[in-house]
Amino acid sequence: MANIVLITHEYFSDKENFVEMLDFGDRLKQSTRCYFSVATTYNGNSLFVPLRSVIDLSVGKMGYPLPSSSRPKAGLDFRKILIVNNVEHISILQHPNISSSQMTKLVGEVMRIESRAVDYVSGYVKSAKKRREKIDSKYRFSTLHNFHKELGI
Repeated sequence: MANIVLITHEYFSDKENFVEMLDFGDRLKQSTRCYFSVATTYNGNSLFVPLRSVIDLSVGKMGYPLPSSSRPKAGLDFRKILIVNNVEHISILQHPNISSSQMTKLVGEVMRIESRAVDYVSGYVKSAKKRREKIDSKYRFSTLHNFHKELGI
C-alpha cells in the first residue's frame, strides 16, 4: 500500500536547527508537503520521502521519477528523507493532492521505490561511517545528516 502523509508543524518546530531541510524556515510549507511513507523501516526507524515538483534525476539514484502531465519533472527525493518515529507527527492523507497517474505509479512500483529508498539510506550510513557523507555528491545535501543517532552512526 502506498501511503501519502503530511508531517505536522510541531515536528518541524522541534527540528528548526536541522540542516538541509526542505523549505527551511517555512513551517507552513513544510507541514503541507506530501511525503511517501516507506513501509520498510531502517534500523527500526520510519522513513518518509518528500514528493517534489521538480527533481534532477541525472545525478544517480537520489530520487525516483513520478511525472504527471502538469509536472513532468516531479518525483520522490531520497536526499530529503525524514525519519519520524512519533506517530503523532504523521497524518495519513485519504485523498492526497497528487495526480492519478502519480498514484498509480506509486502503487504499482511501491516495492521498487521502497527498496531504492532503503538502499539510499544504507549507502548514506556506509558513507558516514567512513566520514565521507559530506564529501560524496550523493549525500552532501542529505537531511540524513540530522539523524546519525537514529541510524546508529
